[in-house]
Amino acid sequence: MGMVLAGAMARAQAPGAGTPAAAVQPIALQDILARADDDQQRVDRARRLLAAPDPLGPLQASLDAIAAPVDAKLHNVAGAALRELPVMRLESLARHWQFDVRRQERWEADARRAFAPYADSALYLAQRRAAWSATRAQGLLDGLPAALAERVDGMLSGIDAAEAALGVALSRQFALMQQASELKARIDAGGSDVAAAIAEIDRGLLRKDAPALWQGLEKPDAAALSPQLQMDRGLDIERQFAIDYNAADTGNQRALQVVQLLLLPVIVWLVVRSRHVLPVGDGAPVAATLALRRPLSAWLLLSLLAVLAFEADAPLLVQECVLLLALVPALRLLPAGTLRALGAWPYVAVVLYVLDRVGVAVPVDKGWYRLYLLGLNALALGLTVWLLRRTARPPQITAGAGLRLRTTVRAVAWVVLCLLAVAAIANVVGNVSLAETLTSGVIDSGYMALLLYAGVNACLGLLRALFGQPELVHRRLVREHGALVQTAGTRLLLLAAGIGWLIYSMDRFRVLRPLHDASTTVLAFGINAGEVSIHLGDVLTFAFSAWLALWAARAVRRLLRDELPGRAGLPRGAGNSIASLSYYGVLLVGLLIALSAAGFKVSQLTLVFGALGVGIGFGLQNVVNNFVSGLVLMFERPIQPGDVVDVAGISGTVRGIGLRATVIRTFDGADVVVPNGQLLNGNLTNWTMFDRSRRVEVVVGVAYGSDPGRVIALLQAAACETPGVAATPAPVVLMTGYGDNGLNFAVRVWAQDQNDWSALRSALLARMLGALNAAGIAIPYNQLEVTLRSAMPPMEGEIKPGTASGSAPASRASGNSGPR
Repeated sequence: MGMVLAGAMARAQAPGAGTPAAAVQPIALQDILARADDDQQRVDRARRLLAAPDPLGPLQASLDAIAAPVDAKLHNVAGAALRELPVMRLESLARHWQFDVRRQERWEADARRAFAPYADSALYLAQRRAAWSATRAQGLLDGLPAALAERVDGMLSGIDAAEAALGVALSRQFALMQQASELKARIDAGGSDVAAAIAEIDRGLLRKDAPALWQGLEKPDAAALSPQLQMDRGLDIERQFAIDYNAADTGNQRALQVVQLLLLPVIVWLVVRSRHVLPVGDGAPVAATLALRRPLSAWLLLSLLAVLAFEADAPLLVQECVLLLALVPALRLLPAGTLRALGAWPYVAVVLYVLDRVGVAVPVDKGWYRLYLLGLNALALGLTVWLLRRTARPPQITAGAGLRLRTTVRAVAWVVLCLLAVAAIANVVGNVSLAETLTSGVIDSGYMALLLYAGVNACLGLLRALFGQPELVHRRLVREHGALVQTAGTRLLLLAAGIGWLIYSMDRFRVLRPLHDASTTVLAFGINAGEVSIHLGDVLTFAFSAWLALWAARAVRRLLRDELPGRAGLPRGAGNSIASLSYYGVLLVGLLIALSAAGFKVSQLTLVFGALGVGIGFGLQNVVNNFVSGLVLMFERPIQPGDVVDVAGISGTVRGIGLRATVIRTFDGADVVVPNGQLLNGNLTNWTMFDRSRRVEVVVGVAYGSDPGRVIALLQAAACETPGVAATPAPVVLMTGYGDNGLNFAVRVWAQDQNDWSALRSALLARMLGALNAAGIAIPYNQLEVTLRSAMPPMEGEIKPGTASGSAPASRASGNSGPR
């Protein structure tokens, strides 16, 4: 932006200079009047721009507001003064410098938007002045008409005047941009100094920074500021940081306000509704009743935890106030079973946290603070040992979550005991920074675990109350998958709380920043080939984003498939189509977001689509055909999951309709994947498109001589009495012809459910056979007569076949049939 302003200003301040006339084509004679009208409009636009309110004043005020705290920090805490600050103050200063960087970047973006019209107008007028100058020079040689020459001179004078006025404005804007560049340099220098001071403290955690305690306390530096004065200056900077942060009105702050404003009416609504819905007493979930009995505490705790989640870069003073305010609601929302299982652990964590913050807030010199830290460490050690001995007795709770929680806390307490012992030893031998880090880290992480535990219990209580409302109880998703959804919600809450606690604890133990720097170095590993760059961090980002998009798409599809089919206003199959299209839509958008998050420019997808087009032209016609057929199936909906179909020689039930293929479950239990193109190009028989009824036909033959009317009546009665036969349409019995062996009849009935037609046919055959047997009506069947004849010639002395003794009839087989 500064280079653009400088170039525009150079052209604007030198009206006579510019592009040489020989390098610019003059305006054609017939175009002079038309171009003059166009350029006069641009000149008038430049004049209106200059007559409008100058954006320089507000931008100058904004820049001064950014520069004031920057200069104050550089004056009060810079150079050697940084080495005297505790690490908590340095962390707060690092946040302040990062906030200044973001403010300065937003200011630069606003300045670019405000100054861009001036620079664009100056550059355009400089180009037009060159063209008109070339036209004037050409006219002097060729004899330009007087009217046109006057018009050219008027345009040049108007452009020169506008450029001169723009030059003045651009020079002032350029000077302001120079101030912004100098401010940015000061911000970068201040942030680098603080980062170096923090890195030095991190590197010195394993080194002695004070004499051993038996050698005496460290004497205060006479030239240094008093602790009270240092505290006052620090509070002034923190207070200004909080004011500036609140006035910035970032997107996170607006999202936090929306969450806090919506959370209160939701909790109140659940409290009012749950009085008449949820059970009260022993049958009610403990977490739900506790959160609903104390709605103000639940809202306050969740709102304060939301501050930590949405405003992770907020001033440290604000976060410390939030943590202190969350103390009371967290204790009020701990379930009674938890208090019985933990005993005095929660109260000990709260007391130690308050004492730790008192030590930070009270202005004392380093020696006294070291003694206070040692006393706090000894108190924490003693309380931990006392609680371990007290909880070693047989607990009143012998099973369940309370016992698991008690066991977990005791295991963690032993780790805490070891860390506190190391901190006490480090304080005595002279490593005060390590002692402060370990002591504050143990106390702060324990207190944060208590807050998060209470917050998770409040969220679970509200979630159970929400799922207990009548509007959701009868939903298919809640009715069939309510337990699964609540389990998934519980796991997500615990995962989020665990990740938040881990990040906070690593920060308090001074390992988050080194791990972040190391992981940044590792994730930056990759290859660069021209405009293509692939890094490990981008690959992991894409993989995680793609997994998240797939999970979200499946969740949306499950939700829509469970809820939409019950909507009476939707046509047949519309719910499944909407669910499938939503799945692919969410997945596509998620993949595009994943590509953008990984640093891939979505505009570069045109190359991929071009290559895909070539592939389609050569070998992907069938794939594209199946995809298009899938879209047609979803919009026309000739089949839906659950339909019984016959297609391509396959009979079975449709299990799922995808974008490329449809899965059909045969009656033998095999899953057949049928490309969607075959469903549209071939004949498709859908037995359940409009209803689930199916006609069943059974052919029956009776012996000649039977009365057809009596047979029809018997078969009709047997069909009507068979269970599963639909009354409408009524069963029909028809005599279909004269067979080779008897009279043929056809019995046609309708099955109420298509899935039961095979069992219905079997029952119908058995019942008709019984009816005919009871009536003495025979069913003809084929008969086979076999006559045995010897194949060997008779030997001498034997009687020939056909005589009275030992004769065998000639071999004869017949297929006569007759009554049984």
